[in-house]
Amino acid sequence: MGMSTGGGKGAKSDINVTPLVDVCLVLLIIFMVMVPRNVPEISVRVPPESKMQQRKPPTEEPLVIGLSEEGALTLNKAPTDKTKLAEQITKQLEFREKKVVFIDFADKAKYGEAVDVLDLAKRAGAEVLGVIKPKDKSRTPDRLNG
Repeated sequence: MGMSTGGGKGAKSDINVTPLVDVCLVLLIIFMVMVPRNVPEISVRVPPESKMQQRKPPTEEPLVIGLSEEGALTLNKAPTDKTKLAEQITKQLEFREKKVVFIDFADKAKYGEAVDVLDLAKRAGAEVLGVIKPKDKSRTPDRLNG
């Protein structure tokens, strides 16, 4: 308890916080002891281990759709037709994190067919469509301008 000695006459105006700290510590100890008893138990049932084999994702080879001047379609340089193309793209993209399909169209391919193939790829699950840049310098826009 805070007692002071000195020549001061009159009441002391300082707050004595020692009893307040004692009460707070006692309440803290009571709550620390009681809280773990009030937490309800949660029972969890773990499912048994699966006997089925997980399907392995296809190779991470990039998907490239090609369209020739005559309208022939290829998927990774393998010939295919429009009806099977969507199905093949869906299967290839099923387990991939990045759903990217690259487009390699011939310069003289019909615009309408190209748009149909792009729409088909998007409906099949492609999130990003990338265009492959031509390797031949004679096909680049710089050659056309000069």
